[in-house]
Amino acid sequence: MNIYNRCFDDQGQLKIRLETTAIESIFTLIEEGRFTCVWSFVLDYENILNPFKERRQVVYTMSFICRESVVPSPDVHRLSKEIMQRTNIDSRDALHLASAEVGICKYFVTCDDRLIKAIKTRTGEIGLKVKPINPIELVRKEVLKNAEG
Repeated sequence: MNIYNRCFDDQGQLKIRLETTAIESIFTLIEEGRFTCVWSFVLDYENILNPFKERRQVVYTMSFICRESVVPSPDVHRLSKEIMQRTNIDSRDALHLASAEVGICKYFVTCDDRLIKAIKTRTGEIGLKVKPINPIELVRKEVLKNAEG
């Protein structure tokens, strides 16, 4: 959810400003059909909890660019429980990660660097195919390499 709300954060911090720019680029690529975005029931739930009505509406509108949506299922539940048992990742983050895996996503995009590190270092034995990545890294890896090549 943090990528959908990053534009509302304090843009005076360089890292936040760079992430916002990267996220805007990613959403442009999604709109152009170059990337596919997957929504989930966990994102719906977290968006409903947002106390700022305007932000909730913006995120809700952005959800429409997602061509697919992951709904609650036994697979998501089982995988999220396994992730929580093998890591110190909290339940919501485990549900986000499990949803991305079940949704057959290539990347799990988040601005939470601690979560990225936890996923990379602690979930190897689970055999997840989805790769955690910061939006800046995603743009550098997928967009800039294609522009150079």
